[in-house]
Amino acid sequence: MITNAVCTIVRTAEDGSYYAGEMYPCLWIEDNGYEAKKYGEEKADTARIYIPDVRADVLEGDYITRAVVPEVITNVSGMLTVKNVAHNDYGSAEMQHTEVGAK
Repeated sequence: MITNAVCTIVRTAEDGSYYAGEMYPCLWIEDNGYEAKKYGEEKADTARIYIPDVRADVLEGDYITRAVVPEVITNVSGMLTVKNVAHNDYGSAEMQHTEVGAK
């Protein structure tokens, strides 16, 4: 799989703080846009992230960013929230991957 970025998974600890999890090479495809709402417009950025590791430790509700981050994070603004995760473990080893949808 062709990769164009490195992504970092950020998790929320039990005490409410944030910490950096694993970093993975990935294919990051981002769509930047806005949605029209009754009260104006709202940012509607989404991303499809393909990680060439079927065992990638990503959960719904995690944060994901296209950057290398320090161990302890105080601010997750600017990061996308993981909305869905699919571990595609079919086919040859070159085809197996984890697909992440984030908003």
